Amino acid sequence: MTQPLAPQLVMVGFFPAFIRSLERHLPPRSLTVVEDPGVYAKKPIAAMEGSFRCLTEVRLAAYQQSGDAVDEIVRLHRETGVTGVLPGLEYAVEAAAEAAAALGLPGLGTGAARTLRDKILLRETTTAAGMAAPDFAELTSADDLAAFLARDPGRSTVLKPANRQASLGVRFLPPGASRDEAATAWRATTGADEGAQIADRPMTWRYLAEERLQGPEVSVEALVAGGRLLFLNVTAKTTADGPHPVELGHVLPAALPAATDTALRTGMEALVGAVGIGSGILCAEWILTDGGPVLVECAGRCPGDSLMELIALAWGDDFHHRLADLLRGETPVLPDTAERCAAIRFLHAPPGTVTDVDGAEEARRLPGVSELAVTAVPGQAVGGLHSSWDRLGHVIAVGATPEEALAAAATAAARVRITVTPEPAAAQPAHAV
Repeated sequence: MTQPLAPQLVMVGFFPAFIRSLERHLPPRSLTVVEDPGVYAKKPIAAMEGSFRCLTEVRLAAYQQSGDAVDEIVRLHRETGVTGVLPGLEYAVEAAAEAAAALGLPGLGTGAARTLRDKILLRETTTAAGMAAPDFAELTSADDLAAFLARDPGRSTVLKPANRQASLGVRFLPPGASRDEAATAWRATTGADEGAQIADRPMTWRYLAEERLQGPEVSVEALVAGGRLLFLNVTAKTTADGPHPVELGHVLPAALPAATDTALRTGMEALVGAVGIGSGILCAEWILTDGGPVLVECAGRCPGDSLMELIALAWGDDFHHRLADLLRGETPVLPDTAERCAAIRFLHAPPGTVTDVDGAEEARRLPGVSELAVTAVPGQAVGGLHSSWDRLGHVIAVGATPEEALAAAATAAARVRITVTPEPAAAQPAHAV
């Protein structure tokens, strides 16, 4: 006789690292994933489903700019009961919040999720609440971009999609950029492709330009319950030079002056209030300008770039599991202080064809290294660094201080040599910088 299923925790969007973390805490067959059929058809999800003891099944229902997944989760609730709804991926944030609200479960709130998924709406909302913001404008054409540039030709400008992910399509334009440069940037941003990350059906994308802020960039990762901050971590970031600000490394907790830490906490409290955030996880990016922290953007799901793994290493707790607790209505017990620091450096290479990858085994044995992964393989075509999807691996390391963790990650990354053959120049080795 088949054992009846227990009430299910639901994840919208199949995120293997998230499921792997939950696997350590959830009982067998207690997690159901809802994946968009347009994404399921592109990714090797079917081959991974049997790898997780906690996973009951993957149900197919569209969530990328679609409400089908919400209907499917409500249907599942009638069948087995649903204990909580987790956003597994960026494009799943709205569906997860809508499903949670429909079932009376903790979540970001439908309005908050909609705002966090749209950088234009987020700018409008936080500006109306009195939070500092750069000059910005919604764009619908290259002419709109040229007009924005003409407002102040002496400043740098950021062009980006309002509702995409992973730095896709984000471009910097220098002071004095011409109309031709604006047109080229517009074509590149609006033509950016995510491949397997997006379903092949019509989508609506929005775009904005804003003044480029000057100062170090940090992110703040926070758990929120009922509109109240429960946990806060600050991460220092390193981004690529040039027109594409792809993130190359992180270290946490960041070593900042006490006044800056206080200002960031105050800013996060203002953000939570302005957007009307209920319960969930936030990853907010800030620029530390001379006048204080200014919000860049905020996501309502687990941060990418292995930051959840870094937070676990530094703070000594599993925050995937704590988020699941939170969204099931429990009150998690969270650490007050970090035990150590953790850093990540990403591997990348110039355009060309990968001919050789070596040094990884040697790098794994270096002091402080916790994890090393290389995705580059000989024969792979590399198109350069335009978004997070173009990176070729990473090194995670720990240390007693941010400097020690960063140095360990950078030393190991430098040992990994990814040789590419550009056309028509000679082969050259590449590694994280």
